[in-house]
Amino acid sequence: MSCLVAEYVRENLPMIDEKTPVIEVVQQMCEKQVTSAIVTSAGEVVGIFTEGDLMKRVVNAGRDATELKVGEVCTRQLVSIEADAACDTAILKMRSNACRRLAVYRGPRFLGLVKIHDLALAMASATRQRSSVLNVFVWATLALVLGLVVMLLLQLPQVLDLVQG
Repeated sequence: MSCLVAEYVRENLPMIDEKTPVIEVVQQMCEKQVTSAIVTSAGEVVGIFTEGDLMKRVVNAGRDATELKVGEVCTRQLVSIEADAACDTAILKMRSNACRRLAVYRGPRFLGLVKIHDLALAMASATRQRSSVLNVFVWATLALVLGLVVMLLLQLPQVLDLVQG
């Protein structure tokens, strides 16, 4: 069983027009209990606004979140991946691009985001399952070997009689 990105896409993200004030975006993120929002222009995805963007480009910069438009402070260089990509491919892409989220597409259609945290948990779970199967196999093999050793030991007196006789 292979881990696919499509299984871990988060779809409940706010889709926000780039002209929306940052304060409204933050309120929507809080209502939905998410750490990012998708920024759009004319219905097309153009960026992402994250907690990190809020902290670095708004709060730390001393800018007014009520006057500032989200398009001015969002991250526009979205790193994306196809929905049918393997989880390990997605993690490598995140690592090489120094990001924690990927925009997921199926062809030209935006599906949502996948987060490194979700992929790491999925892959750890898959590894744990493989380890469990391997443990069962090892214990079954050990039991079989021990059974053969016991059987040979039980036959030892008869073998010694044949050798002496």
